[in-house]
Amino acid sequence: MKIEHLPATKVVYFRRVGTYGVENMVLMQSFKQWIKTEGLFQGSTILGIALDNPQIIHAKNCRYDVCLITDKTSFKNSVQQRTLTAGNYAVFKLAHTEKVINEFYTNITKTINKDQLKVLNRPIIERYQQKFIDNGYCEILIPVK
Repeated sequence: MKIEHLPATKVVYFRRVGTYGVENMVLMQSFKQWIKTEGLFQGSTILGIALDNPQIIHAKNCRYDVCLITDKTSFKNSVQQRTLTAGNYAVFKLAHTEKVINEFYTNITKTINKDQLKVLNRPIIERYQQKFIDNGYCEILIPVK
């Protein structure tokens, strides 16, 4: 684990509203296709952001965004754009497998307590940098003070 400061970051994104799970993976696949169509896949950094806590928000209303970090503002096909707020994150590099990622989320409270993290009430970010994905890794970013 390392602490990293992310500056305010411009992204384009697709959003899905509904229960988290398999449909988020479907959204990710369609987003990757869009990125390839736009010629932006090579060297890309994709973010997955669960915007709502299903323990607080009804599952059918939970929002999930898949984002691409880019400064580009004009696209062949329409896409939503926004700037993510700057902040500090505890970054965990994990094997990019469903099993390892699920275990991380299952044990997230233990991890937070063990590392004595002061977590902010902001969404956790899954970061998929092509240089890591190509080697079988992804990152989970937990917002911290």
